[in-house]
Amino acid sequence: MKSQKILFFFLMISLAIIAFGANRAQAADFDPSYIISDSEITDYNSMNLSDIQKFLNHQNGTLSNYSALDKEGMLKTAAQTFFEVAQHWLINPKYLLLLVQKEESLLTDPTPSQGQYDHATGYGCPDSGGCDDRFRGFYRQVNSAAAQMRYYLDNINEFCYKPNSSYMIDGQEVTIQNTATAGLYNYTPHLHGNLNLWNLWNNYFSRKWPDGTLLQSEDTGQTYLLQNGNRREIISKAIFASRFDPKNIVQVSQTDLDLYNSGPAIKYLNYSLLSNSQGEIYMITDDTKREFSTSSLIKKLGFSADDIIKASDTDLALYADGPAISEYTFYPTGILVSDPRTKGIYYIQSSGKRPVINKEILKAVFPNQPIKKITADELDRYPTGDPVTLPDGWLVRAKSDTAVYVIANGKRLPIYSADTFVKMGYNWKNVKTVSDQTLAVQPLGQTINASW
Repeated sequence: MKSQKILFFFLMISLAIIAFGANRAQAADFDPSYIISDSEITDYNSMNLSDIQKFLNHQNGTLSNYSALDKEGMLKTAAQTFFEVAQHWLINPKYLLLLVQKEESLLTDPTPSQGQYDHATGYGCPDSGGCDDRFRGFYRQVNSAAAQMRYYLDNINEFCYKPNSSYMIDGQEVTIQNTATAGLYNYTPHLHGNLNLWNLWNNYFSRKWPDGTLLQSEDTGQTYLLQNGNRREIISKAIFASRFDPKNIVQVSQTDLDLYNSGPAIKYLNYSLLSNSQGEIYMITDDTKREFSTSSLIKKLGFSADDIIKASDTDLALYADGPAISEYTFYPTGILVSDPRTKGIYYIQSSGKRPVINKEILKAVFPNQPIKKITADELDRYPTGDPVTLPDGWLVRAKSDTAVYVIANGKRLPIYSADTFVKMGYNWKNVKTVSDQTLAVQPLGQTINASW
C-alpha cells in the first residue's frame, strides 16, 4: 500500500511538471512586446567598477585587459569605460556589456579584430551598410550607445517606436508595452536582434533567485533576504516573524548563497524606534528610516521612552531616508479602513491610501488585522496610490492558466519551465492559485530563465 502511495505521489508530480512545462514554454518564451523592464535598463548602479572588472575577467574575450582612449584623450580600461559611461548617462552597465556581445561578440571572442573594437556597439552602422567614422573607437561606441538609449528613454515620443503602440516588425505584429522595449527597437528595429539581447540577458544576468526571496543555508540554518542583488542576514527569529512568512523560505547550499554579495544585516523589527548619537529618533519602516520632527509625537503615537533603541550611526546610515513623521502624519505604522460608501478596503500609511482590491489580497497581506471605520471625508483627504500587491516571495498561478509566477518587488515574474522551478528549490505545494484579478494587480516582470 505504501509503495502505491509513493508511486501515485510521483505520478502527480510528473503530471504537474508536464502540464507546467507545456504551458510555460508557450507563455514565458521570448515576448517581443516586453524585452526588458524600464527599471532594469536604468539601473546604473547594478554593477560597480570592481563588479564589471570581475565579470570581464570571467569571459573568454579580451576586454578584461583592453584599454582605449576616451573623448578627453585619456587611456581607460574597458571596465572603466563601461562604468563611467553608465554612471554619466544613468544606463545599466549590464545592457552595455551585452550590447558589445550582441553586436561584435567581444565578451567571448578571444581574437577580435580592430574593427570589432571600433564598432563595438554597432552605433553609426546602419543595416544598409557602412559605418560613420565619427563614431569609430571603443569608448565612442559605448558612450554613443548609452547616450542614444538615454535620449530614447527621455524623448521616446520623438521616435518611430513608442510604448502602447502596435507595429509590424519582421512580419509580426508587436504591441510594445514599455519605454525600454521601444528604445531597444529604435536601436535595433528587428526581432532577431532583440531576441539575441533577451537571450544574452537571461544567460548572463538572470539570477537564480529574484529580489524578495528568502534563502536559508542548508549548512548553517541562517536565513537571508535577497535585496538589490545582495543577501541580507536576518539576525533573529523575532525580526523574521515581524516581516516574513516561513513558508516562503527556499533551502539552498552555502555555495549558492556565496553567489550573492553580503548586504547589510536586518537587525531591527519593523516600526522600531532608533536613536542616533545626536539623539535624533527615527522609526524604521522596512528599509527606510523616518525622523520624528518632535519628540512629543512619540508619546502621542503610543510609544514610550523604553521603546527607543540606541543604534550606531553606521547602522542608521544603511537605511534610506523616508518622509519625516510630523504632527500631520497620520497612521505612520499603517491601518486598514473601509469606505463607508462602497465598503471597499484601503490601507492608509502616513499620507496616502492604497486600495486592497479583494479578499484574497486582504488575507494574504493583512491576516487578522482589524479594519477601522472612518468617515468618507477623512478617507478623501488621502491621495490614492497603487493597489496593494501580494507579498514578495509568493508563488502564484491564475485559475485560468498553469503558468507559475514568483512575486518580487511587487511584480510577477514568470518562471520559464518546470525544470527551472524544481531546480530553484521551490515546492509545488506552495504554489497558490489566485483569481485573474489578483494576479493582474502585479505588473508583469522579467522571465526567470537563469542558466542552471
